[in-house]
Amino acid sequence: MALIEETLKPGANVSAIARQAGISPAQLFGWRRKAMQAGVVQGESHEQRLGFVEVTPTSSSMIEIVVADVVVRVGADIDQNHLVKILRAVRQA
Repeated sequence: MALIEETLKPGANVSAIARQAGISPAQLFGWRRKAMQAGVVQGESHEQRLGFVEVTPTSSSMIEIVVADVVVRVGADIDQNHLVKILRAVRQA
């Protein structure tokens, strides 16, 4: 349970936590998902985790967003609604 709680801290890297514990990151992700589905632990709400800032694109600007251990790189001219769908899909994976 302590490992799962550690993964829920802001900025936690689940893969690094798993490696330090000597287990597969997939195993820890699975445990965390099951614990959250069972209501044993709670992560932050979506409203607290997602936030947007205005970005003024320049000619080849890229945005890099890190969600847990996943890096999403998109062009700065991406439609905000499309980006929201991408980030939600990443979080649910």
